[in-house]
Amino acid sequence: MKRQLCVLLLFASWPGSACEAPDPRSPMHGPASPPAPVPPLEAQVRELAASSRPGERHAALAPLAGECEVTLSSLSPEGREIEPFRGRATIEWVLGGRFLRWDARIDFAGASGTTTGYLGYDLRSGQYQLMMISDLATGMEVARGSGDLAGAGVVFALEQVDPRSGARVRAKSRLRLIAHDQFVLEQLVTEPDGLDRVARVSHYRRAAAATH
Repeated sequence: MKRQLCVLLLFASWPGSACEAPDPRSPMHGPASPPAPVPPLEAQVRELAASSRPGERHAALAPLAGECEVTLSSLSPEGREIEPFRGRATIEWVLGGRFLRWDARIDFAGASGTTTGYLGYDLRSGQYQLMMISDLATGMEVARGSGDLAGAGVVFALEQVDPRSGARVRAKSRLRLIAHDQFVLEQLVTEPDGLDRVARVSHYRRAAAATH
């Protein structure tokens, strides 16, 4: 972690500056030990590139990639989908398969909403991470989750501030694979009995398959 931090700081500091310096106020007990040699920057970069190679959790996201047709619907308390809106999405790998870039555009009866985001798996924390930004908002936060995309789904959690009350609320969503060419992103709400209910769902179906 210290070595990675050193690389990151080098991009924002003078060339050759050290990542850590001894505190001159610290008491000295005997002769100072020589500092451990810092590997050259190119060696650090090679190590980071190797240690961040995508693994099986990244590969599990592969069914999401492609051109998709999207249907966004709210759900009634009875679970019936209502008020559907349609759009398109492009989901593709970037940075050597480390992240999926997610671009979607939905038509809301003449008004459009555009979203760009990134989905990946952080090997250090052992969590999936999803970040979305939109032309309908100014906030930018990262939701973190775990689970099995092809099973019960990956559940993401994100703490937000309710603009009406100022209280912190927890938003939850679930990403589930339905078939090899179809998946859903569900917005969840927690009922008073503690159970989660789907309040809104986005259906993603690969465009090539949808034309058959």
